[in-house]
Amino acid sequence: MQSVNRALLWGVMVLLAAATACGGGEEEEAAAAAAAAAEAVVEVSPEARAAADRLAERLAAGISLVPTQRGQAEIGYTQPTARRGTGQDRGFNITSIRIRNVSQNAIAGFQVDEFWYDGDGNTVTGDQARRRLPILVDEVCDIELRVPVVSAMDRSNYEFSHQNGDVKATLLEDIEFPPQPEVEEGEEAAAAEEAEEGEEELVDADALKFTCLRPVEGMQEESAAAEDGAAGAAEGA
Repeated sequence: MQSVNRALLWGVMVLLAAATACGGGEEEEAAAAAAAAAEAVVEVSPEARAAADRLAERLAAGISLVPTQRGQAEIGYTQPTARRGTGQDRGFNITSIRIRNVSQNAIAGFQVDEFWYDGDGNTVTGDQARRRLPILVDEVCDIELRVPVVSAMDRSNYEFSHQNGDVKATLLEDIEFPPQPEVEEGEEAAAAEEAEEGEEELVDADALKFTCLRPVEGMQEESAAAEDGAAGAAEGA
């Protein structure tokens, strides 16, 4: 009987030892997996972290994101006009283009590429302008492109694109800047200073090539009503 009891006791001890060994193995495997996962974590670059912090600050300040156009975007543009620079722009050919966003959403990362060719079709010079701020619906932008004057320059071509796809560009006879509310001289200076502070981090060399005006809510309706009234008065006369 004592032999049987000792055999049972020994069997229980063996089972407990085996269970403990299995548990220890699982813990070791879990620890090894956690260590491997920690090593696999991608370190966030300081630039990406800074960009995320700036975006968080802008959202906290009440700046909301706007929906952007996906796939093909649409713009209207005027015939590009070129002139030779004078003064500090001497030696450069300056091309001016006016565009309007006629898409259903804002255009992000709008870009214009200018190419100049010689008589044989070889590229001899060119320029590029990219706007980092989105171009809102009905917003109008004047764009200036500068290229060094090359004696072989014969003709030019322009390509429009944006970060989410291609751009369908329609040539228009004229594009007017959207109407803006009248402001006094002091208010205008304060507004300009506030705009510069708000976009200080987004200003770069390309941003200086763009002059954009956004439509002001209510101003377009007033302008349209004034035009209709003038047209009616002309018909009555």
